[in-house]
Formats: sequence, C-alpha cells, structure tokens
Amino acid sequence: MIVDELTKDLGCENPLGDDPTRVCSVMWVSESLPGNKSGGFYPFVIGLQYQIRNQKYSLLSDSGWVSVLPHVDSILVTFGDIAQVWSNGKLKKVRGRPMATVGDENGSRCITMSLLITLPTDSRVAPLLPKVTCNKDQKEEEIEGEEEENNDGGDEELEKRVFNSFDFEDYAWRVYHERILFKDPLDRYRVV
Repeated sequence: MIVDELTKDLGCENPLGDDPTRVCSVMWVSESLPGNKSGGFYPFVIGLQYQIRNQKYSLLSDSGWVSVLPHVDSILVTFGDIAQVWSNGKLKKVRGRPMATVGDENGSRCITMSLLITLPTDSRVAPLLPKVTCNKDQKEEEIEGEEEENNDGGDEELEKRVFNSFDFEDYAWRVYHERILFKDPLDRYRVV
C-alpha cells in the first residue's frame, strides 16, 4: 500500500502491482555507539522507524550528514535509493538508515529498529516514467504503434531518463559490501 501511494503520487503505475511477493520487508536492528556513523547500507524504497522517545538522528544525504529530531510517537519516513531511481531523480534519497546520535557520556548506547521496504533480489530497477493519458476515442492499435516507435528510437520520450536500469541483486551486494560513505552508489547508473 505504501509503495502504491508513492508511485501514484509520482504519476506512475506501481511496478509491483498487487503481487505481495514482489516486495520484501527487512527489519534492520542495530546498536548505536558513540562516534559510530558507519551503519550498514541496504537499498530500499521506503524506510520506516517508530520514535519511542525523543532522540536526534543523523541521515546521510547526497550533500552530507543531516540531523533530524522526530517527535515522540511518530514514524520517521525516509525515501531510499530505489525510490530516487523510480522517481527519475525527483525524490531525494538518504543513504542507509537513520543513525541515532548518541552522546559520549557514561557509555551511552541505543538500539534502533528500521523497517525497510525493498525489492526481491531478482528485480530490475528502472525509472518509472509518468503514465501517458490518452483520449478514449484513440484506438489501442495507435497506442501500440506509438510505443513501438518510442522503443525503436523514433520519437523522443516525454521525459528524459536520469538513470539507466540495473540489476537489484548486483547493486545490493555492492552497496552492502563496499560501504563507501561519501560516493553515491547510483552515480554509475546516471545517464550522462
């Protein structure tokens, strides 16, 4: 339902459809220790984190670390790299999950849990270009003919792609294992 609302707001069709096996959820549990900002990364569409207490968090955006202070009893919602690709660059992502900001006093620590809505490893990730609306009087044959022309390079797309499509499993493996904090892993898929 969350992914459906996101894609609807972007003016696109949900690539997952009504098939519940096309979406995966990952519960990411981690301990935050003073000075530790290296948290793990896994590609996701949307991240959800319930705020049980008043706690400041750091998020890694494309421009660097950003601090947020969510309200108690709220849900911190973050868009991930898959949402940025689906939106063709319109949405700005955070890399990884929110990291609790823990003070250095008396060995403070904090356990965080984030629910990541992500894709099955056999998925292909590509920008979701807006749905083309047409007249009710147009025939299906005309629409199919236009699609063939677009695929053959005849007409230009209404909206230029910002990202090339890529294999989710390869991307997820690289993002999780390489852990390069300040290099955007999506850079290699950007159209230049």
